[in-house]
Amino acid sequence: MSNLSIFFVFALINFALISLAFRLFGKRGILGYIILSVIAANLQVNKGVLFNFGLFELEATLGNVMFAGIFLATDLLNEKYGYKEARKAVNISIFANLSFILIMFISTLFKGLDYSSNFNSALELFFSVNGGTFKAVLVGNLVYFISQSLDVFVYSKIKEWNSSHKTLWIRNNGSTFISQLVDTLLVTFGFALVGIFPFSIVGSVIITTLVIKYIAAIIDTPFLYIMSRIRPRHKEE
Repeated sequence: MSNLSIFFVFALINFALISLAFRLFGKRGILGYIILSVIAANLQVNKGVLFNFGLFELEATLGNVMFAGIFLATDLLNEKYGYKEARKAVNISIFANLSFILIMFISTLFKGLDYSSNFNSALELFFSVNGGTFKAVLVGNLVYFISQSLDVFVYSKIKEWNSSHKTLWIRNNGSTFISQLVDTLLVTFGFALVGIFPFSIVGSVIITTLVIKYIAAIIDTPFLYIMSRIRPRHKEE
């Protein structure tokens, strides 16, 4: 199975799980999935992948699908509950992610036994000060805060202009396309500055990442229409 095929399957599964989380648990389910997505995306972003489109190939970092799901989730909160709830979810997810990284960093300070040497090495690789994830999270959370704050702001402004259900795709894609552009530019240059990848590939990474993110944004649009009609199983406070 090619990386491109896995990408489409992964995107559908991820967006379907967001819909299920909303159906089962309402906005609390969405918040929980946002926290999960931020942590997962910051781990996945350390893995580079190649997508073969037949006539050309695109090199990108993994994690774009999870980040696309976060934008979908905050757009849903914005649509159903308003700007303040979406902004609160962004702040809570950043706190949760930084807390997770701090806890995992502390775990690298313990001296491990020989039988767990492989696990010890994995922790060091991902969560030590010199590890890729530690750097990615510091850069990623700053950029995430900027881009997500921009996303929920632009979405709310478009909604003030036109809140019709028919124009939901404009609010969704308009806010996402703008904020994803800012996110990609900032995070790519940020990762290059901290040495996650070389400056020589910054231009290609920006182009390919935007293509992947915009494809994911288009795929998530039907899911936002579906979720805008879903009533959570349990009555919300």
